[in-house]
Amino acid sequence: MIVKIRELSYLDRAGRTWWVKLPEGIPDSDAPLGIPVGPPSLESLGLPEEIEVALHNQLAARRIFTAKDVKTRRADVSAAIQGALKIDTEKIYGLYLNWENGSHA
Repeated sequence: MIVKIRELSYLDRAGRTWWVKLPEGIPDSDAPLGIPVGPPSLESLGLPEEIEVALHNQLAARRIFTAKDVKTRRADVSAAIQGALKIDTEKIYGLYLNWENGSHA
C-alpha cells in the first residue's frame, strides 16, 4: 500500500506558520502532529517574540526550510529579515510623525 503524503501549513498559538507533512486522509486539524517541514524554531536567536514570529512567518512564506535553501537563496533570507522588521519601521515612522506634529506622548 502506498501512502500519499501532503504538505500543509497551520498557525500555532503564537501566530507562527508551520509547514508539515501529513498522510492523505488525516484531517487538517491534526497538522500540529504532522512531520515538520519548516522553518525551524528561531527561538535560539534570542529575538523579541514579535520579531521572531514575524521572521519565522516571512521564512515560511518564502518556503525557506533547509540550510541549502538559506545558502542558495541569501537574497530571499535578507528580504525575509527586512520584511520582519518592516513592522517596526512603520512604528518608528509613526513615532516620528507624532513627534514632528507636536505629540510627544
